[in-house]
Amino acid sequence: MAGKPHFEIYREGLKVGETEFGVNALLVAGTSRTHGQWRWRLVGGNGEPMAYGEAYTTRAAMMETLEAIVSLGPTEFREVNGR
Repeated sequence: MAGKPHFEIYREGLKVGETEFGVNALLVAGTSRTHGQWRWRLVGGNGEPMAYGEAYTTRAAMMETLEAIVSLGPTEFREVNGR
């Protein structure tokens, strides 16, 4: 049975509740420049990712973007050049 599409929010490279206090992510081997920043993904009812967003330095900034997306309602689609 398929579920309902939903947003997942997370901090890149961290587990839920984990912080990077005292860790300089750029000095830790194997981490990206966005380690610890907030991200979102839209997951379909089948559990597969459908869309995702850029990295945000704060949870509040990310949530503002998600609220704007959710409030769009019926939206215009525009086809543009792929360059």
